[in-house]
Amino acid sequence: MKQGFVLKIFIVAFALLPAGLFAQAASHSDGISVFYYATLHEAFNAVRPNAHSGEITILADIVLDEPLLIEDGIHIRLVAGDSGVTLRRGEGNIEFPVIWVKGEGASLELGKPGMENELVIDGSYLHSGLHANAPLIALSGPDARLLMHDNVFLQNNYNNGDVSLSSFFENGGGVIIRTAGDLGNQQAQFVMKGGTIRGNTNDVPTYMAYGGGVQIVAYGIFIMEGGVIMGNTARVSGGGVAVGGRGTFKKTGGIIYGKNAPAGFRNIAIEGVGTPKILGHAVRSAPGGDVFYFRDDTVAENDFLSYTGSPRGDGAFGEGEKWDNSNKALQRRLLIINLIALAIGIPAFLIVMRIVQKKQIEKLLIQNPAPEINIDNMGLSPREKDVCRLLLTDLSIKQIAFALNISYSGVTFHIKNLYRKQGFQSREELMSKLLSLPK
Repeated sequence: MKQGFVLKIFIVAFALLPAGLFAQAASHSDGISVFYYATLHEAFNAVRPNAHSGEITILADIVLDEPLLIEDGIHIRLVAGDSGVTLRRGEGNIEFPVIWVKGEGASLELGKPGMENELVIDGSYLHSGLHANAPLIALSGPDARLLMHDNVFLQNNYNNGDVSLSSFFENGGGVIIRTAGDLGNQQAQFVMKGGTIRGNTNDVPTYMAYGGGVQIVAYGIFIMEGGVIMGNTARVSGGGVAVGGRGTFKKTGGIIYGKNAPAGFRNIAIEGVGTPKILGHAVRSAPGGDVFYFRDDTVAENDFLSYTGSPRGDGAFGEGEKWDNSNKALQRRLLIINLIALAIGIPAFLIVMRIVQKKQIEKLLIQNPAPEINIDNMGLSPREKDVCRLLLTDLSIKQIAFALNISYSGVTFHIKNLYRKQGFQSREELMSKLLSLPK
């Protein structure tokens, strides 16, 4: 009897334990209590109606057979728990992105500063050869935002689905950023502060197969401040990054590898577009107008590249040529212009100044000419005589040097010799004694 009572107590206590304690997929804290969930979707659904925002900690590897949707006004941060975790595309979800930020003003933060363990979002291509009809992540909500930190990996997605011209998510391999065509003032924005986008393939069987790693179109914004984009493939163009019509790409850090990088690092475009073939292995930008293509070599850290609408660059570069990005090219052109201006301007300025000074001295000598004093018997050299006569005028030492076309120190040298020979102590003494001499 006693044993049966104890067993009942145990069963009741077990039932009262946090839901999914022995099959925890994710947890969420409200600042006081920690709530555990058996699935990641349950954690998302718990955050939505309560606070509209929250940090969800992923506690175990998860296979997702339906997309994670982030809707209007929802703000979610996903972080790894005490060990590295993987969110993997399941066979039940090949028609949609693994994560879709589709709501107005919605946001998703992958990782956070200082996160030690790896958070991996995997398309399952290398794991199980799974083909999908969508990228890993789609960002399409007006004023929506995606933020990515270190130790986050977006990898191994293979997209070979049919793309609709009206689709907001079907194209691209890793990440696609796109808002509606009439929402130019409500742009979706992806800020990559760190992490890695690698091993994704955009193999959709149309001319639209741009962007193996990241694709930006229709008022989307991609700001790359850090991290690495490597080992991605596009069937047509833009192996690492592709910027389409009205898209914006700004890069202030990080690395996007080109075709010439080591195997496993290089981003590749296979077919290219146009004649000659434009590949854009690392980056392809084609918003229209003054088209600028980067075709091969690695775009390195601290290169600043900015495209808004029609990009300004140095034209289409040939296969294997290094990118001379617009910021550095502008700096070099300004430097060359400044050097030419200095080379021409300084001599011209000196000539003009010399003419002006000469006229000023001539004017002073007309107003106060040197007195006609006989100093031939004073034992002075010809140059000392010249200096002596000009010391009797209102000219300064600097003006005397200019008038005689000698240096300032040369004038002071002659003055010292003159004073020594005649026993003078100052210019005033020289003037008082010499001006009293007969003319």
